[in-house]
Amino acid sequence: MASDAKRRKCAAEDGSECIDALALQGTATAAIHADSLLADPAFSTDADVAPPLSFSTTFSSGAHVYSRISAPTRSRCEALLGAVEGTEEQPAHAVLYSSGLAACFAAFSRLLPRRVFISGGYHGTHLVLEQLQRISAGARCQKEVLVPPEELVTKLEAGDLIWLETPLNPTCEVADMAAYVAAAKSCKEVHVVVDGTFAPPPLQRPLLLGVDMVMHATTKGLAGHSDALGGAICVSDPELAKRLRQDRLALGSTPGSMEVWLLLRSLRTLHLRVERQSCTAGKLAAWLYEATQSESHPLRGLVHAVHHPSLKSCTYHEVAKRQMPGGYGSCMAIELTSEAAAKALPGSLKLFKDATSLGGVESLIEWRRKYDSAISPRLLRISIGLEEFEHLQKDMQHGILQATAACEG
Repeated sequence: MASDAKRRKCAAEDGSECIDALALQGTATAAIHADSLLADPAFSTDADVAPPLSFSTTFSSGAHVYSRISAPTRSRCEALLGAVEGTEEQPAHAVLYSSGLAACFAAFSRLLPRRVFISGGYHGTHLVLEQLQRISAGARCQKEVLVPPEELVTKLEAGDLIWLETPLNPTCEVADMAAYVAAAKSCKEVHVVVDGTFAPPPLQRPLLLGVDMVMHATTKGLAGHSDALGGAICVSDPELAKRLRQDRLALGSTPGSMEVWLLLRSLRTLHLRVERQSCTAGKLAAWLYEATQSESHPLRGLVHAVHHPSLKSCTYHEVAKRQMPGGYGSCMAIELTSEAAAKALPGSLKLFKDATSLGGVESLIEWRRKYDSAISPRLLRISIGLEEFEHLQKDMQHGILQATAACEG
């Protein structure tokens, strides 16, 4: 009865009979339009406590047009990440990408420097630079060795870029961001970009120290569950964020809706995760470092070196203490006394998975030489998860003893 009345009203208004959901039942058209024609309040997600996941690639009205430009889930996640990276004194704007290397490419291609001062770090960053060198026929993104800031002042030219990966992959050295920003200001149009993947907020906030961009592989600590590939650039300048989004539109490096939603979910627990992981990493690093100092340590003579910003023995500890107020990060590196033991260690552990990533809730370890020939063959990169410290300590002690015995035997 109500449906007939509604149909007659539509016909009276425009001289034609309108389509309603009841009239479409049993048809292919119903499968496409019945829910939107009903406009049932029960279909609304406005009251959802957990943000809904929007898969739509195109929109008929409102703030979004096409998902390569913008989309509800991505816009919400960018707003959230910007709020996490920024502060009241220094707001931040986040732009999301399909991977960390896509974000890396976006940063380099937006600034398009003639020279990039960079040393070591993630090998993928160097691959991106090689691509841009090739595309520009060698005119852009030529690599220069990153020297200490007081020396760099004498080398900078207008348009240069200083790329700081801090802490550095895999050895965790910390760069003095404030000092490099001061060096950049000594010359016109020199930019500073920080790869903060090893230390996401709240561990450090590079924008507060004056850097132009912060790049994250969100796959790591920000998403934190080893299930969502992605990248991000965070900036203080809203106009720069706008230009980065325009570049992303042209390059097509838009992240998928599912990955963005997983990142959005994970940011809710970011502070709890990274602070706990950082604390556990510091405890494990201190215990392993004791093996290099104490005659009574069970691993005495088996550990050659330990690298983590929390250790006072590290030359960069004071800088880390100053610019990493939230903690020193979940990643560390150890060097055993032989290459054979280092190669064998991942297979001797139970709680540490032999895998090449970091920042997840599970602890990981890898013999880094397998992926980077420039790294010491005795070095292992370790990413600490959310397990109990005592359990990880026991597993590491047993694993090092077993790996060393197997090699000596």
